[in-house]
Amino acid sequence: MKHILKVTTVAMAAGALLLSACGTGTTGQSGTGEGGAPLQIKATDYLKVDYADLKDGGTLTLPVSQVTDQMNSFHADSTNDTSVIWSWYNPQIALFDDQGEWYPNPAYITEWKDEVVDGKTQVTFTVNDKAKWNDGTPIDWTAFEATWKVSNGKDAANFPANNTGGYQQIESITKGDKDNVVVVKFDRVFPWWKQTFETLYHPKAVDPEIFQNGYIKNAHGEWGAGPYKLENIDFNGGSVTFVPNENWWGDKPKLERVTLVAKDDQAEVAAFKNKEIDMIAVGNADRLAQVADLTDITKYTAPSLSLALIQLNADSEVMKDKEVRSAFFHAIDRETLFKIRFQGIDFKEDPVGSNLVRPSQKSYQDNLGELGKFDPEKAKSMLEAAGWTQAEGQEYRTKDGKTLEVLIPNFSTNPLLKNMYGAIQSMLKNVGIKLNIDQRSAADFQKTMADKSFDLVLSGLTLSNPFGMGDLGQVYRSDSELSKTGLGSAELDKKIEEAEHQPTEAEAVEAGNKVEAEALAQAGWLPIYNGPVIVATRNGLANIGAMGFTKIAHEYIGWKK
Repeated sequence: MKHILKVTTVAMAAGALLLSACGTGTTGQSGTGEGGAPLQIKATDYLKVDYADLKDGGTLTLPVSQVTDQMNSFHADSTNDTSVIWSWYNPQIALFDDQGEWYPNPAYITEWKDEVVDGKTQVTFTVNDKAKWNDGTPIDWTAFEATWKVSNGKDAANFPANNTGGYQQIESITKGDKDNVVVVKFDRVFPWWKQTFETLYHPKAVDPEIFQNGYIKNAHGEWGAGPYKLENIDFNGGSVTFVPNENWWGDKPKLERVTLVAKDDQAEVAAFKNKEIDMIAVGNADRLAQVADLTDITKYTAPSLSLALIQLNADSEVMKDKEVRSAFFHAIDRETLFKIRFQGIDFKEDPVGSNLVRPSQKSYQDNLGELGKFDPEKAKSMLEAAGWTQAEGQEYRTKDGKTLEVLIPNFSTNPLLKNMYGAIQSMLKNVGIKLNIDQRSAADFQKTMADKSFDLVLSGLTLSNPFGMGDLGQVYRSDSELSKTGLGSAELDKKIEEAEHQPTEAEAVEAGNKVEAEALAQAGWLPIYNGPVIVATRNGLANIGAMGFTKIAHEYIGWKK
């Protein structure tokens, strides 16, 4: 599996438009939509149409935030946009039904079984013998081995992986009685094995230079596979086009062309109204109002798989002090930030207490606890205890002649986000902390994350499957590529490992919740909100919408007859 959890910029206007929704009911979420009408939060919400009832032909144009330079979806510098683009011309192995249940794509996997052998989880896949990469290379056990090699984190210097979840626990990948039989053996019982192999990596690209630099402004369509192939990619203009793949062995894709185009917030809405794009997220009052009079669209709503959170950089001079970080947490009124984000939608959600499990899932619990409570007086006391004093008439606190100030980067010009930053600035000023907002371009996001050139950052974590607790180590391990906090310890790493290797998913969730609570107590990650995904599509667009955890193979997306 790939891109289970991904650091991204916060999609303020769109409300996180994802092409993959929750298979369970909602928890602590309710609201009303336009004109006071009930905002129906369904587990998954889209026009469901059988393959035989889809038109042959037609085009589909979808928006992305940007066409990223790094097109290797497995690389640590990739973003959610990279993942979306990658999925259209690379293997989709893992799919999810409307109940959020995993199943392997039958176009690629004809048989599978999992079992415990000698006390270790072992999974055997039989790959469709017709499956081939676009360059003619058979998709067989070597593709799974290649995916494991670049994702297991054992050679992070050469293969900086965006997600090692599940891959670190694999002991070996070997050929079965034929090349297309894959035997995946884990190092012990591992209940989260389904989070691996969401997509595959071409064996020819298992080279440090190719992995790190070979995909920069080069999408490598020849190393892809699937119902669509890459026709053109324009990094400067910000567009990618896909057409049916003549080498595809499965059901013929219905669309004659798919285009992904980069649009900023306002341009995206205008393009949708002008029928230049076929689907947008309308997850705020302004966007809902702009599409309210359109008669040829349908709106869908489901729980969001994205989480907005603030990460504090404990490697920075100010934030290395846990007392200061904890004071910061108590200074932030998350309910106010939530109201700003969802103003005009009248959607309600309890403050979020987990980075890994969404409130819409049955396994969710608040692991942030007291640290998540808004208490500015407590924040002031903690700062005083840390030596940051505020004299009468002073705007901000000082210590040893230095002003207590921190920097946060802003990668968007969206008014909602501007209001969010302004509110955070006021909250921190209220306890004597000066917040400097540094405006940066969206293109600077990857470099900023890599360099950690900030004291705190507002970003997003996006799930692509319901196995979020299986990513415990991805977020909280001391060597995590995903975490930008610099926090963790060898002791916590050991507890994470134990939690991830419980005999069953239920036991792993129970143990994982305890470990997440301990990790969050370090005061590095402040989850803000999940919210809903509200999507507007052209009438008749089928098998895509507010999907939640539902994931449908791309050849089944199209227009209803």
